[in-house]
Amino acid sequence: MNQNWLVLSIAILCSMGCHGKQPKNTGDLVPLAGSWKGRQIAKFDRPFSETILFSQRPDSSLALSLKYEIGPRSRIWKLNEVVTYRQGTFSWNEDEGALSAGEDSMRVVRQESGGTTEWTYVRDRSADSLLSALLALHPEPYVYSVPAGLGDGWDCADLANVGLEKSKIIKLIEEIRNGRHDDIHSLLIVKDNRLVVEEYFGAGGTMHGPLITRLLRDKVHHLASTTKGITSTLVGIAIDLGFIRSADEPIYHYLPAYSSLFTEEKKRIKISDMLTMTPGFEWRQFGVSDAENDGMQMWRTDDVIRYVLQKPLVSEPGAEFNYTNGVPTVTGAILKNAVGMEVSAFAEKYLFRPLGIKDYTWTSYPDGSLETDGGLALRSRDLAKIGLLFLDDGVWKGHQVVSEKWIKESTRERLKFGKLFSKWGYGYYWMQKQVSFGDREITSFFVPGDGNQILALFPELQMVVVFTAGNYGKDPKPVYYSLFEKFILPAMIPER
Repeated sequence: MNQNWLVLSIAILCSMGCHGKQPKNTGDLVPLAGSWKGRQIAKFDRPFSETILFSQRPDSSLALSLKYEIGPRSRIWKLNEVVTYRQGTFSWNEDEGALSAGEDSMRVVRQESGGTTEWTYVRDRSADSLLSALLALHPEPYVYSVPAGLGDGWDCADLANVGLEKSKIIKLIEEIRNGRHDDIHSLLIVKDNRLVVEEYFGAGGTMHGPLITRLLRDKVHHLASTTKGITSTLVGIAIDLGFIRSADEPIYHYLPAYSSLFTEEKKRIKISDMLTMTPGFEWRQFGVSDAENDGMQMWRTDDVIRYVLQKPLVSEPGAEFNYTNGVPTVTGAILKNAVGMEVSAFAEKYLFRPLGIKDYTWTSYPDGSLETDGGLALRSRDLAKIGLLFLDDGVWKGHQVVSEKWIKESTRERLKFGKLFSKWGYGYYWMQKQVSFGDREITSFFVPGDGNQILALFPELQMVVVFTAGNYGKDPKPVYYSLFEKFILPAMIPER
């Protein structure tokens, strides 16, 4: 933080503490009206991540009325936070800011759950019409329509033509639109190789309709740990092409730059151990402070791969499951060294391009290591293509993209968790669950991600379901399997 900004911050806090918030001065608030594009000021440079809209309320006061994440998380918040002004300082809720001399930028101190953060905003008139249109959206009755054919490889069909009962699917969509399931952003259903449901939502489900569809359909969405399923797929393709001999190979063969870290015990770690989260490294990621959280420390080290590999072993490789972000990131480094190119380039050449996937982003850690644990963003329609690829034994439009053998190997249950009605299996980053369907149980497999992302497959029903969302911090498994069993599976009309 520079000295001038430090002085401003102290002045803001003093103003809050000594004087409290003062009544609005409408004339002084005029320069703030409209849209602004913002990014957090951090140790490493961050892109602009959100736009906000200040608009006039019916009583002529000004309010922060809308916030939209322009990054791949795509959350939208409808707000009504009254703005006040005192001695050059604007305030709303618990945030404080000041305009630049030219009134085309502002610095803001925000009070958030993790503490105080600093942001910079610049005037963005290009977003005025979009944000104003989003703010003006009003709920309308839902009417089902067949997904649009966009020339992106999808055949589309009516629900009724693939044996799905519309009323149950419509009931689920209406509940999402009424805010009953928090902040779901998209729902797609593929049945019998055809896209039959494609719906998009914003602001906790309450924003929907053509504008939201246009905004979100062609925008990539953060997949979080659903990325791991794509990482696993790429390992399979690398094996199919001979870049990697097999999943039973020791990982040290592919990490020569870190040879000094491989003790005799660590040399026994295999690629399959990495894919099942069982290499045996000491790792703490849940239920601890940020300072103790190894997942957080990956953002603060100058060598992520070394940070993971230097961890001591606390169990024999292959013996004990421990969910981490570090292990799949090392899997990405293994893959990169094996194929001789960045994982994103390998994915584009051997997976995305064959499936007609043109738009994606894949973020990296500050040290440059690709986030093969959770940094991929795809369009929902393209994520569904990955699901259909797996349903069709690795074939897309007649082309074998990944071997049928790898499809079976990666989705096969290798570990079991839970008991009674909460049993889950784990394969090569893919999970498994038995679900009730009529008078029998069927197998499903899926890859969940933080924020309530999920790619779920029901092979016996020839069905793929995709959800994307902004419900961070919630476990997607029980959330979505409850919806599957309450709405989607009962909508299947048995063949007669």
